[in-house]
Amino acid sequence: MKTTRKHLNGGLTTTWGTLFLAMLFVASCAETPKKEKTPEQEKITEQEPTTKMVSAPKQIISIEEADQLFTNYTERRANAILKMELAEQAAEEKEFVPTRFVTFDINVLKEYIAFVEQEGKKGGTQVDSLRVYLGNYGKNKESWKKKKRNTVFFVPAAKTAEGYGGIFIGDLGKAMLIRDFFASDQDTPQQKASLLPSFAPAPPQSQSLILNVGEGGPPPRPDFQ
Repeated sequence: MKTTRKHLNGGLTTTWGTLFLAMLFVASCAETPKKEKTPEQEKITEQEPTTKMVSAPKQIISIEEADQLFTNYTERRANAILKMELAEQAAEEKEFVPTRFVTFDINVLKEYIAFVEQEGKKGGTQVDSLRVYLGNYGKNKESWKKKKRNTVFFVPAAKTAEGYGGIFIGDLGKAMLIRDFFASDQDTPQQKASLLPSFAPAPPQSQSLILNVGEGGPPPRPDFQ
């Protein structure tokens, strides 16, 4: 009888011990309440991933080289333009100042590049360069900020079935050469081979890819001497 009680007491002790360990295990596995993050921790969490560093393009020039280009333009172009325009200017007109730069918002340029790459791909080609053409707004521009002033405009260039050059999207959705825009059976071979395209407004069915309408003028405080 004593033996039986001894075994019974030992079994109860083992059972209670096992149950106690199990309760400890469950408690340790319980989810720990989340601590609120400090404003500093939240700020770190919200930060964007580190941007990959970009090396300087090999086409970057020094400030001294840029200043020399600016000086050359002043001496060989801007002064001549100023002399010509002042000679033709009416007395009541605001004194003409040659354009020395054209500004484009950097986000506009990013959007423009993405747009021409997208349209070029849809049109069956790949835009691989941008041509920067020089232009002039002419005498009939109403705004004095643009009247008779020089400007620039961008033309995307790519390879098409007809050759390589500045492109637009034709009415069939295909990339086409700008120099063939007005091509017809009456065109002479010399006209078709011309490297200088005509930039009259495209018909509604077509999509021009030419960017202009930047802000130009003499710098209020020149970057260069």
